[in-house]
Amino acid sequence: MSKAAILERIKKNKPELVELPDLSVFQHEVPQENLIKDFIEVSTGNMSNVVSIIDSEVPLQTFLKEFIAKNFPLATTFYDLSRSEEHPTEVDFTQTPVDLFIAEAKLGVAENGGLWFDDSILKQRISTFACEHTLMIIDHKTIVPTMHQAYQKIKIAETGYGVFIAGPSKTADIEQSLVVGAQGAVSNTVILI
Repeated sequence: MSKAAILERIKKNKPELVELPDLSVFQHEVPQENLIKDFIEVSTGNMSNVVSIIDSEVPLQTFLKEFIAKNFPLATTFYDLSRSEEHPTEVDFTQTPVDLFIAEAKLGVAENGGLWFDDSILKQRISTFACEHTLMIIDHKTIVPTMHQAYQKIKIAETGYGVFIAGPSKTADIEQSLVVGAQGAVSNTVILI
C-alpha cells in the first residue's frame, strides 16, 4: 500500500471530536482555615511533622534556633537557605554529609501536602535529597487547594528546575514493607508561618 493510500485511509477514519472537559471544578475557592487544616492533615499523613506558628509572637529566627536545638540536637552540618544567618549556605554535598536542610517553600498544596522549591531557592538541586532531615518553612497564605492551581502559579520556564516535596523519602517496593529515608531525607518537618 502506498503512503498516499495510507494517509487517505487515516483521514477517513478519524475519531469523532470530543469536547475538552470542564476544568473549572479545580478553580473553586476554599477558605484559608480549611486549606491549612487540609494541608496539615495530608502532610501528617505523608509522615511530615507539622508545626504551626501562624499566631506566634516569636520571630521566626528565634523560633527556628530554639526548635533546631531541641529537635535536632545531634545536627552539626546545615544547609540553611532560610532567612537565617546561623548556618552556612555553601556546602559541597559530595564531601560533606548534611544533617539538616532548611528552606522556605514558594507555595504549598493542600491536596497532597506538597511544597514547591525551584532554582531560585535551592541553589543546589541535590540539596533536598542529600540530607538526613529537612525543615521546610511555608507561609500559610501561599497554600493553594490543588495541583491545578499550583501549576498556574509556578514559573518553571523562568527557573529551569523545580520540585515538589511532600514528606520524607519513602518507598514500599522493597519486600513489600515501608522504608523511610530510602532515597533522601529520613524526616521532614514543616513550619507553618
